Amino acid sequence: MTMNQAAALRVRWNQRVYPSSDCAHLNLDLEWDDLGHSTGHYTCIICGESVAPRASIHVAFLQAPAPSTARYPHCDY
Repeated sequence: MTMNQAAALRVRWNQRVYPSSDCAHLNLDLEWDDLGHSTGHYTCIICGESVAPRASIHVAFLQAPAPSTARYPHCDY
């Protein structure tokens, strides 16, 4: 997400009909400047707020379950 896109999201977020609800910042995207360089910050894709620098984001990767042979009877695993 570019800095301009984040600014537009912030404007739309502040113009909501029901402004009492807060954003939980559950969906983040890395922010980029207009030249295509990373700013090193993550921005919420819902409200546009800059949430945290890259170093403070800890991402836990979940392992995908192995495919079941019942779902794929023609495959030999």
